[in-house]
Amino acid sequence: MIRKRTAVRLAAVAAVATVGLGLSAGMASADTTFTANVPGCAGGMQVRFYSGHDHVQGYVTSTMGDACKVVLSQSNGGGSSAWTSSGTVRTQELLDAGITSYVVVCNLDLGRCATSASY
Repeated sequence: MIRKRTAVRLAAVAAVATVGLGLSAGMASADTTFTANVPGCAGGMQVRFYSGHDHVQGYVTSTMGDACKVVLSQSNGGGSSAWTSSGTVRTQELLDAGITSYVVVCNLDLGRCATSASY
């Protein structure tokens, strides 16, 4: 027999794991963001669930006027990219159906890049 506190903790861990894997427990999945930030560029990948499928889109914001680029890549060879030196830009939104997606955000002025977690 497990104690009530242990049962509550196990339920919380299971809930976090379910959301983190993009699974649903009988309800619609919430939007999820995977960040990839470098000095001067704040970016990442957003995952949205609608019409019965996950959709992914990369984004980047130039926070200091530097040239920033985001590249969305998928394991099936698909991808999209965008860059800016002011404001925020987004990549094309792509369907993510059983494949792996991630983004790389780069500060082109500094030559530094960061990679998001994969989804």
